[in-house]
Amino acid sequence: KEGLVKCCNAWSRDTAKKIYVQHKIMEEADSIWNNLGVPGSKGYFFLCGSKQPEKDVYAALLGIFRDKGKMNDAQAYSLMEKLQADGRYVTE
Repeated sequence: KEGLVKCCNAWSRDTAKKIYVQHKIMEEADSIWNNLGVPGSKGYFFLCGSKQPEKDVYAALLGIFRDKGKMNDAQAYSLMEKLQADGRYVTE
């Protein structure tokens, strides 16, 4: 859906059970693949807030690309690099 914005919040300090951003990302694996990984997709991914989960988020996205896209490690890394270069994967 063009123009659709989805915001997924993770509150690791406010609940008894720790819910981290990478967990929320994995819950959205199909949507993330369809909007970021599928050839011709036009989605954008923004990670806002603390920089602490950045490496875990990156790893979760690579895992989605490997699983949903049947990619090997090199292909998944290449897609991430392209998303970053195109401004479609942004951390702030």
